[in-house]
Amino acid sequence: MAKYNFEDSRYAKFFASPENNHFLQSFLDNSALFYTNYGWYKTQGRKAAAETPSQADGTAVFSVKSRKLQAPHLMDLRAPLSDSNQADGSTEKFYTAPIPDFIAEGIVETAAERNYKVKMFEQFGNDADIVATYVGKLQDKFNAVDATMNFMTAQLMTTAKIDYTGIGRGIQLPLHKAEVPTSNFLKAGVKTWADADCKLLTQMRVLEDKVRHQMGDYAGPMVWQMTRNDFYNVFLKNKEVREFVSNYRKLNYLASTQEIPVVASEWNKAVIDLEGVSPIEIVSEQEHNKTHTKEEVVKGWKDGTAVLRPAGDAVEFEHKAILDEQMIKQFGANAITTVFGRGNDGLSLVVNSTMDNGRFKEWHTDVMLSACPALIEFPNHYIIDIKTAD
Repeated sequence: MAKYNFEDSRYAKFFASPENNHFLQSFLDNSALFYTNYGWYKTQGRKAAAETPSQADGTAVFSVKSRKLQAPHLMDLRAPLSDSNQADGSTEKFYTAPIPDFIAEGIVETAAERNYKVKMFEQFGNDADIVATYVGKLQDKFNAVDATMNFMTAQLMTTAKIDYTGIGRGIQLPLHKAEVPTSNFLKAGVKTWADADCKLLTQMRVLEDKVRHQMGDYAGPMVWQMTRNDFYNVFLKNKEVREFVSNYRKLNYLASTQEIPVVASEWNKAVIDLEGVSPIEIVSEQEHNKTHTKEEVVKGWKDGTAVLRPAGDAVEFEHKAILDEQMIKQFGANAITTVFGRGNDGLSLVVNSTMDNGRFKEWHTDVMLSACPALIEFPNHYIIDIKTAD
């Protein structure tokens, strides 16, 4: 008789029965085990407070409202008891789009693999190594969720649309388009930003003045965003930028020669004295795409595109109930046992299933996502093509 019963192990309980959902969830909530490794998208927005209601077929369409920012008007002087002048009609704008469904590559444990785990546990009574291996596999799936959200967020913020054509091995199609006005797509200015004769700070100041004027002479905080490559290899190497930093060095009695490169930390100190150009945020984002024919590195935010927008959240992460959970709970096959849990701050659904392959049992883990970013400040979002001059 075995000294230890594998069914008493933590690992077995991850798959044991629907009543063990709480056990799986407490495991998934353990911040000492699971990490956010690809969390750039979280710095750009917030998760919607509530799920978008779904139709019977599992589809859901979100709606985002926003309005063009503008400077406030001075109040009207009035005589006592006199009426107000009525405001113009609503300036609210909105766009709608469906929330897509995604699934990561599945984890499958065969009967042979389970037998090995059972023998090890019965001998030693410890499943620490088994759980650690499972954590690593599950972390990969959570990474895929975050990478997918990264890609969509970066693509939406730089193109005003999300297009999944050529991405992954599933359905290939454009997902949605935000209603960013055509006038919000701007060019570099007099010169392309990489041009040796480009007065980059001057051009950025002109662009920002233009944008603020289009926003009703908006005086609130704004932010420039560009890729790491464009910041280090275009912006910091620009002659006007280098001269500005050189003058900053001289005023602050710092060593300065043309040979000393400009670094990001130095620019961040120098820019405090620069008027008319908002702070710059560096975007570091890239993902690995696996199709039926190739594996490649892709970027949602491609080099050559800068964004100028109001500071604060650019996006909201819209999400919906994942239909699989409801259907399995209501109509799932009796021969299949399924346990559910949530990961990625509640965005992903972990589905652990014990099933029959016709001869032996198998244990499957699938991680699903039904969410996407929505551009919540779309009327005030400006996308600049820095490779094309006016």
